[in-house]
Amino acid sequence: MKDPIRVALVGLGGHGKTIQDACSEAPNISVTGIYDTDEAEAEQAAARFDCPIAPSYDALIRAESIDAVVLVTPNHLHKAQVESALDVGLNVFVEKPIANTVNDGLVMIETAEAKGLVLMVGHNMRFSNAATKAKSYIEEGRLGEIVSTEIHFSSDSIRHLDDESWRNQPELCPLLPVMQLAVHGFELIHYLAGRIEEVTTMSRSFLSKPGVIDSVAACYQLENGALGTMVSNYCTPVLFEYRIAGTEGIMRCTFDSFGYRSRDGEVAEYEDFSDKTFDSYVQQMVAFGEAVQEASVPVIDGWAGLQALAVVEAMQHSSLTGQPRKVPIFQEQL
Repeated sequence: MKDPIRVALVGLGGHGKTIQDACSEAPNISVTGIYDTDEAEAEQAAARFDCPIAPSYDALIRAESIDAVVLVTPNHLHKAQVESALDVGLNVFVEKPIANTVNDGLVMIETAEAKGLVLMVGHNMRFSNAATKAKSYIEEGRLGEIVSTEIHFSSDSIRHLDDESWRNQPELCPLLPVMQLAVHGFELIHYLAGRIEEVTTMSRSFLSKPGVIDSVAACYQLENGALGTMVSNYCTPVLFEYRIAGTEGIMRCTFDSFGYRSRDGEVAEYEDFSDKTFDSYVQQMVAFGEAVQEASVPVIDGWAGLQALAVVEAMQHSSLTGQPRKVPIFQEQL
């Protein structure tokens, strides 16, 4: 049995606590370093993992006690932090989106590949029980030919954001709800149904300050011709739901449930995974640990993260022009 990889955690509050929990339960990960600009968060995590607090990010990544860094930090910091870690020979897990722009993501991926290091992107929903079951049903042909997909990924987060939050700065977080929420849905659609090829997008602001988009709707087409719709906003109660319809059946999934109905209605299934909601985060970190241990390509590598980000960027352009926008291809095999 291989020794656990030694990781340093950066970004400990908010979603960072979820990743802390996941690392605690991943048997192939050992937390040996901590850094956060919030001293209270850093002290709590250091006590939890019984490890030192680095005085700076630069000092953290130069410590000899780590093999990898796990970044749960604001999107606009990803590129510089990832490149700095790669430059000193560390493997990297970076929370989605991989970066704020496709060009930044490309540089990060090329650096990792040139150095032979692992770069994994935090799209945990690929590891959810619902997505795993949906994938098996599609591969078994239980949907027939896929005709349409639907994504609705929303939350009421705008009500809880300070005006000065980086999420409320369009230059730091463009097309806010899509970058923060729907990007997960795009990665799922790529995994389950095929690459999104073209998008047409509308956007507006309901509750946020002027200039900040908080509601987006789009139509898209997959490379196989199937059509799709996306709704994502930061204004309404939480809903993470996706549907995939085919000639022989339809699936409706959430983060913690799976439903299927055959074309003739003779087969109807439903499974509740609400007692296993946390599993996807643990499996995500286990997968990262395995990739580092084996020096292999992670399940969700930089290219998968970049292909999802490319959809966001295409939607951003379409939103500004009102015209359809092609999505460039970065990952040939999904």
